[in-house]
Amino acid sequence: MALDKATIGTRYATALFQLAQEQQQLETVYADVVALQQVLTATPTLMQVLADPTLAQAQKAGLLTTLKQQAVPLIQNLIQMVFDYGRTTELPLILTDFVKLYDHSKGIAHATVTTAVPLAADQKQKLADQFAARIGAQQLTLAEQVDPAIIGGVIMQADDLIVDGSVRRGLAAVKQLLLKK
Repeated sequence: MALDKATIGTRYATALFQLAQEQQQLETVYADVVALQQVLTATPTLMQVLADPTLAQAQKAGLLTTLKQQAVPLIQNLIQMVFDYGRTTELPLILTDFVKLYDHSKGIAHATVTTAVPLAADQKQKLADQFAARIGAQQLTLAEQVDPAIIGGVIMQADDLIVDGSVRRGLAAVKQLLLKK
């Protein structure tokens, strides 16, 4: 039975994370993972080239050698292994899953706040602190979105948790109550 991409990403990332912890190289491996993600983001055609079936394996191997040059041995081995097993296209997902495992181990959460108007820095920090406490995170990275359609209030989202304190939602709830009566 073939594994789906999400399962592959999780398995490889978990194995890399456990090895990095065992070898006490978690911080170094994390830094290399982030650097590799930046390279892949900066050169999106690289993944297309590596996935191209018309390109000779030797040419792909040469590209991977360049990619592995500055990395620690665990990352070099990961890159080589995904190449050898024909899973090169899953590399970005593996890296993303590794970062999620790292963040979880460090108590770092990521959330998005949506407001009708931009927040001041102190408001943003206060929301981040309160939401971090609510979800049990030691640290919260907060991305901000502005959507005038919510009228006022805030919508906070972290993974599958959404706290909708928008005026739009409040008005919709009042409307539903009025329609029931």
